Amino acid sequence: MKSWKKLFVACVAAVQLFTVVPVFAAEGTTNTEVSGTVETDKSSNTAEDSSNQEEKQQDNKQVSQARVQSVLPGEYDKNVVVLIADSNKIYQDGIEYTSPQPITVKKGVSYIAIRSLIDRFGFKLDFDNKTKETIIKNGDKELRYKMGSADYRVNGVSTKMKGASYISNSVFMVPVTSAMDAMAIPYKWEQASKRIIIQLSAKPIAKFKVDQKDIIAGETRVTFTDQSTHPRGRQIVEVDWDGNQEIYDEPGTYTITLRVRDEDGEWSDPYSQTITVTRPHTPPVASFRTDKTTYKMGEPIKYDDLSTDEEDTELKREWVNKQPAFFEPGEKTITLKVKNKYGLTAEVSQTISVTDEVLYTFDDFNKLFTPQGDKYQVDAGSILGYKEIKPKVTEERRALYRANSPEEVLKDGILYQDRVAGGARIFAHHLNSTNYNMKFYILVTNVSDDPATLTVQHQGFAGPSPSPQDTGMKATIRYFQSFEDGKTTETKLKPNETKIVVPELSNPTFKPRDVFTLYSDFYGDSTLEYTIVALDAKKDVLKEFENLPQLPIDGKHIRGTFENADRVFTVDETVGTKEERLLIADNNSDKYITGSDMMTFEDRLNAGNYGVLYRIHLNKVAPNTLIAFNSRAGSYTGAILVNGKAVNTPNQGLLKGSNEASVVYRTGDYEEKVEILFSPAAGSSLPVNFIFMPLPKAKS
Repeated sequence: MKSWKKLFVACVAAVQLFTVVPVFAAEGTTNTEVSGTVETDKSSNTAEDSSNQEEKQQDNKQVSQARVQSVLPGEYDKNVVVLIADSNKIYQDGIEYTSPQPITVKKGVSYIAIRSLIDRFGFKLDFDNKTKETIIKNGDKELRYKMGSADYRVNGVSTKMKGASYISNSVFMVPVTSAMDAMAIPYKWEQASKRIIIQLSAKPIAKFKVDQKDIIAGETRVTFTDQSTHPRGRQIVEVDWDGNQEIYDEPGTYTITLRVRDEDGEWSDPYSQTITVTRPHTPPVASFRTDKTTYKMGEPIKYDDLSTDEEDTELKREWVNKQPAFFEPGEKTITLKVKNKYGLTAEVSQTISVTDEVLYTFDDFNKLFTPQGDKYQVDAGSILGYKEIKPKVTEERRALYRANSPEEVLKDGILYQDRVAGGARIFAHHLNSTNYNMKFYILVTNVSDDPATLTVQHQGFAGPSPSPQDTGMKATIRYFQSFEDGKTTETKLKPNETKIVVPELSNPTFKPRDVFTLYSDFYGDSTLEYTIVALDAKKDVLKEFENLPQLPIDGKHIRGTFENADRVFTVDETVGTKEERLLIADNNSDKYITGSDMMTFEDRLNAGNYGVLYRIHLNKVAPNTLIAFNSRAGSYTGAILVNGKAVNTPNQGLLKGSNEASVVYRTGDYEEKVEILFSPAAGSSLPVNFIFMPLPKAKS
């Protein structure tokens, strides 16, 4: 007989688990999406009552069968709540209240209607529709109950109760001690009267924070944020500060103390913090000197910055009229302004004299003294008259995947896809032109029947950024820096396995109008398929991959596979004894490479030769030769590798046109062999020149 009853009760409990939301509403909360009440199945309740009759009878033996004795006025102190076992009478401060369900003892555990905790203890009630948890809050404590569970969560931490919560007559019941223990409310059990005596009085807790980290005597206005709380949720009505000041005039240590009083007149224990007030900061000292006070026109000026600061902090410097040389006679005033991390400033000026005697002309000075990577003015027209160097041209096998169309990505999809064995280079340049955040990926699939190893040999990535020219420049710099580093990474792929590579690309999220540029050299020891993907940042690329569409080209930019993408220029004759130039990517002296879009099987011309790596071998560069970089078609900003060292073109800003050049290299007093690696930077203009000329003779 008992077995079918237990089974029936279990089924009823399961049904009630899914009715916790309407039950919650029935208890009177309005803080839930469920409105109104839902009728409870009376047969279920009857079954539960009958099945638990033996259990109730056993529990009732522990409770006095005599009539419940009322709490007499003055029997207990103020701020005391009295719960009486097996009674729906609750007494608070001697006043009688009625609970929606009696205080029930089950298996030695006393249960209370959760509504009574709200009404009598001042807790706040809430409900989480997602987790189906009933929530009560008090001060900094949050308790979450779930119907039928013996666990509840206290500030997110799962905690065991002495019994499972349940529903009786549409009332949610929880163990009394679960709330008392979590809220740190003292209570005791009176055996003779079968009462639970709960002491609600508690001190408020004083706390504050100092809002300022660095406090300077006589300067910093100090503010304090009161963080005091009350464990019972009582209102704090009075604060008592000691030692707090708006401004502390003298350096030293100060102790600040706070006490608070609640609405019941209870004072907190004092809470104290000690602060350190430092002496006022002094401004930095601006100072510099020149190696001389009088100079010829075109004579190099050496500046020594002697500025200091009390804490040796990094100073921000601003120079006015600091020139490497002057080319007009007269008095020249140079000013240095410095600022420390506290915003304090200082400045100093010095005047030098420039005579009418000429040491170097403007042009000769720039050729001799412009730092490597810096730019200087040139005569754009005269460069066209320089003798053009005709190198020996060979090509090395490497497949170039140029993914630049559509440059502006309008939806999720595959930007480019092809497969190759051996060396490959991906040059990708795209902009998120959707109205949502995107991610970009390089996926590599082993399409062979054997395990494969993919090696990333060199790489340069830049983005997200709103500036295409900025990402083009930075990616080129980082690409050539990777040649200096010499680091490689390997990825193992099983047959038919697909993996995400180049985490530098796939990790960041690209907001609308963000752009990226990528140069990446790969080597696969088997046939691998490379896929470049654009996808909504919220989606999983490996799950979406098989169903992604191939995106069409935009008709303006280039997409395709181009073989022999490493081009070698070899110059065996001596260069630098006269003015000469080596022209790159003009499609006349240096032809664009051809290929195919392997997604549409259409022929393609790689205009600009973007993604092509030029290896320039200059076997005989004359002593005292200047090598410079000059754009012929517009602005340019990027980098090159010179004898294994990355050099910016230029260091700051960009080459604005053909009337500017940046210094690449100067040979010394002996003939040298120079090797240059160059690849056109995305967002910059082609063609370009490398120009060679003899340096002017040095003068003293």
